Order: sequence, then C-alpha cells, then structure tokens
Amino acid sequence: MAIWISDDGTFIPSTGGRGGVRIACNSFTLIEVEYLATILREKFDLDCTIQKIYLKDKYSIYIKKNSITKLDDVVIPYLHVSMYYKLGLQSK
Repeated sequence: MAIWISDDGTFIPSTGGRGGVRIACNSFTLIEVEYLATILREKFDLDCTIQKIYLKDKYSIYIKKNSITKLDDVVIPYLHVSMYYKLGLQSK
C-alpha cells in the first residue's frame, strides 16, 4: 500500500485537522475498485469511499480523515520520507 500511495496517492487537505487521502484507480474497472475498497475496509479497518472522477468510467478511492491515523500506522513504516507529503505530513 505504501507503493500504491507513493505512486497514485494525493493528500486532500481539510479544515479542522488533517484531511484524507485519495488514491487514483484510473486503470481499474468499477468492480475492481469496489473490491480494492472492500479489502481496505476489511483488512485495515479504513473508512473509505469510492468517488467518480471527471474521466468517463473512472474512479478513485478516498480514505476519510477519520482513518488517517490507521493509515499512518500501516503505511509509514514502509513509506520513504520523501513521500510523507502524500499523507499530509512533513518529512523529519
């Protein structure tokens, strides 16, 4: 997941604390995106939604800000510091 976020992840700022993370899924069908979101929910207990983007029949997965701490716990040990900004963090 660290590689996926490093490549296709985008931090989405929010008022009142850190925001969420959107993961582009442009090369996947809706059924595949639904499957990926289910895995994120069941395996990592992440609160996420599927969002339709501006491209025809293309979707992204949005990990909500209430799950950002759980995402940090899963990803940070494997994420290069140069990619911390993808989670809305400063590199140390």
